[in-house]
Amino acid sequence: MTNKIHPNWYLVTGILTISASHMSYSVDLIAWISSVPFLLYLSQTKGWKSKAIFIMALIIAWSCVVYKIITPPIPFAMVFLFSIPISLFHLPAYLLWNRFKEKKWSVLLFPAVITTMEWIQYTFTPFASWGVAAYTQSHSISLMQSLSIFGMPGLSFLIYWVNSSMAEIAIKQKITRLTFYFPLSALIALILFGSLRYEISKSKGMDMMTVAAVGSDSEVSGLPLPSKESRAKIQSDMFNRTRQAAKSGARLIVWNEASTFCLTSDEPAWKDSLSALASSLNIYLVASYVMPVSESPFKYENKYLFMDSKGRIAYTYHKHQPVPGEPAIAGLEPQKVFDIDGSLTGGAICYDYDFPYLAKGFGKLNADIVGIPSSDWRGIDPLHTRMSAFRAIEQGHSILRSTRFGLSAAITPYGEMTSQMSSFDHNDKIMMAHLPVHGVTTVYSVIGDCFLYLCMAFMVLFFISVFRSTNQNNAAKTD
Repeated sequence: MTNKIHPNWYLVTGILTISASHMSYSVDLIAWISSVPFLLYLSQTKGWKSKAIFIMALIIAWSCVVYKIITPPIPFAMVFLFSIPISLFHLPAYLLWNRFKEKKWSVLLFPAVITTMEWIQYTFTPFASWGVAAYTQSHSISLMQSLSIFGMPGLSFLIYWVNSSMAEIAIKQKITRLTFYFPLSALIALILFGSLRYEISKSKGMDMMTVAAVGSDSEVSGLPLPSKESRAKIQSDMFNRTRQAAKSGARLIVWNEASTFCLTSDEPAWKDSLSALASSLNIYLVASYVMPVSESPFKYENKYLFMDSKGRIAYTYHKHQPVPGEPAIAGLEPQKVFDIDGSLTGGAICYDYDFPYLAKGFGKLNADIVGIPSSDWRGIDPLHTRMSAFRAIEQGHSILRSTRFGLSAAITPYGEMTSQMSSFDHNDKIMMAHLPVHGVTTVYSVIGDCFLYLCMAFMVLFFISVFRSTNQNNAAKTD
């Protein structure tokens, strides 16, 4: 049946399914079949020319995906800065599957390789976890609970396993345990587990802390810098909103990323004013701002001060993972948590939490709540905030994400957004919420990426088996 369709139609369909399943304006169900057309194309074509055409189609597909999130002020060139690397990280899985698709257990090769490549991308490159298949299920709170056991590798593996299974069924016109019964059973088991985990969490009474995300009117993003008068107005508004949030009962208040900017010469007085604010209100404050350090080339510090309720600077944190192209000086300070009425609280900045290793750091510190000053843009709103929920479930801590140009949210350790506020809506830019004082221990926070290591072990065993089989066949031919 598949032979009756021209291979080029599989390329066109693959571009459409990949585009429709990732990032903004996506349909989560399509992710479970998104790679099938590309796998069918490879199975029906041969030669280097067809592979070159496939690579171009893969890049086009991911360029369409990234293009959906490119809105002002992000330049169009960012499309290819992300789409080409993501495509190249996915490419080995397709080519290896095509090369060994007739071998036993090959249906597991595609998900094992591509899941490993995703891990390499968000562990060792500046492109973070954008494009990871697990994120396509950000609307499914039940499936997301699997992150508490396997992290993103487990969910991505299952998605890709279903894709390679459907491709194999279409090619061989045959259903087996590995291509149907096992992946279906795994999917049902994860849905049942996730539903029970989430519902049980809702049935428990928990101690809660009142928190607030305070938004800024600042639009600072580079040169030219705002005037002194504009800066004073923004800072005055931030202080007034902070006072209002404290008056409403907030114990922890988190500002947006780049809520304002501060000149180096003004920083001592700025710190004094923040100290006076926190101590007078008896609050813990995550005050985020940028401080230019040079104009040619343009460089700045993107940081926050963690102020305790006595007005002391408990911690200064610089953004550890600037977005590619962002002229921020990367921070190197170790992660820390601080006790707020029995709740261990830490913080990171925006893009940092697209890297699971940073959330793991807070998992090791037994963090209960993590404040995330953030700054998005229209194209990634509210997707970027939903991605943060994955870190909450993985490590079992709550997140207070305070977002400029996007969605602020209070997220529980189960990925539930108990409060939301869009900066694009007309509001007072103060989001009040309640978050659990204590986090939960997850299997993933204890065992880490063990599932990913199983994928790597499977690949090693698979290729050893192929190598031995090839040698045996060659020896038989020689005899």
